[in-house]
Amino acid sequence: MLKYYIVDDEQNAVDALTAMLSKKFAQQVQRCGSSIKASVAIAEIAILQPDILFLDVEMPEMSGLELLSHFPGRTFYVIFTTAHEKYALPALKAAAADYLVKPLSPQDLYDALQKCMKKREAAPEQKVVPFKVSLATANELLMVSTDEIIRVEASNNYSHFYFMQRPKAIVCKTLKAFEDLLTPHHFFRVHQSHLINLKYVEAVKSNQGDYVLLQQGHSVEISRRKKAEFLQKLKIH
Repeated sequence: MLKYYIVDDEQNAVDALTAMLSKKFAQQVQRCGSSIKASVAIAEIAILQPDILFLDVEMPEMSGLELLSHFPGRTFYVIFTTAHEKYALPALKAAAADYLVKPLSPQDLYDALQKCMKKREAAPEQKVVPFKVSLATANELLMVSTDEIIRVEASNNYSHFYFMQRPKAIVCKTLKAFEDLLTPHHFFRVHQSHLINLKYVEAVKSNQGDYVLLQQGHSVEISRRKKAEFLQKLKIH
């Protein structure tokens, strides 16, 4: 069974598509998430790793094509859902599995899902290659897998990287630059000064403030305004 995720800025469109898929195709696919905000979707897709992404094209925060640019090595199939036919060619160039024009019909969805399933059957089994980032320190250029990074801490215009096995590295870039890069790869900014790898969360403590405990004994403060969103991410993760 394939997992799907829906991105559409209209909640009624999300609800209608979910209802149709649940009613007609419950044996083939199951929902793993949805969002009406593209930025939220980017973070959740990275964590949930759906097999199929139903994606609107015209959205206020960013277009569906811009959203896809955050997943250059994507492994999911994309089915565009839009009220406009004019984006069909860009969608095809983005290697979409299908392009459906609203209002959607059960036959449209059936045909699109069949394309995804056939592509999956025909695709050779691929090994997952960890995403790597380049970190320019004062003395060297490091190529580091995101799985090696436990957390990143801001210090003015510098970012301090803490790893599972490597020594700490200091890079002359702001935390914001790395937040944009790492958020699609299981990272979350729990505080103005802290970006953490969700894979290494061990506990959340509330004792004279809120803290997240990570592997290797790291303790990081959770800002008040980020707490609710962070706890939701942990439930998803």
